[in-house]
Amino acid sequence: MSEGLKQLRNMMKMTQEELAEKMSVSRQTVAKWENGESVPDVVKCSELAKIFNLSLDEMAASFLKKEEEKPKSSKNRFFFGTCSVANNKLTLPDLALKEFKLQNGDELLLLGDSAQGLLLFSRTGFEAFASQILNSSVFDGDYFKQNDMQAEEND
Repeated sequence: MSEGLKQLRNMMKMTQEELAEKMSVSRQTVAKWENGESVPDVVKCSELAKIFNLSLDEMAASFLKKEEEKPKSSKNRFFFGTCSVANNKLTLPDLALKEFKLQNGDELLLLGDSAQGLLLFSRTGFEAFASQILNSSVFDGDYFKQNDMQAEEND
């Protein structure tokens, strides 16, 4: 939990002192949580979840994973905070814009699934991703011919 808490706090551009003030605890208490010397109680975990705009389940899932369960590429994964919608426009956090080198005029592709949520790709990133899939062995001509013949047989 310690690394996750520190990362969330830094992404929200909060100092230990500012977080401590919001939580009604001392800065030393926050430092102990971040250093793994102690763990916040359930009430404080609930307060942390509200501050970081996460559900308690989301926070527990992201913080309490065992070290071996963390993805190997976790250094490339981020929690940027929240996006907002105002006047029918989506605003991304500055840190996300900076990390992905997004600038005014860049095109993004937004995919959605009403049960799963939204997925945002840079247009060039999606094109490279799609090309990689289409060039994989799963999508070779024989695969499609086989499925087309099976479909014809079922008709």
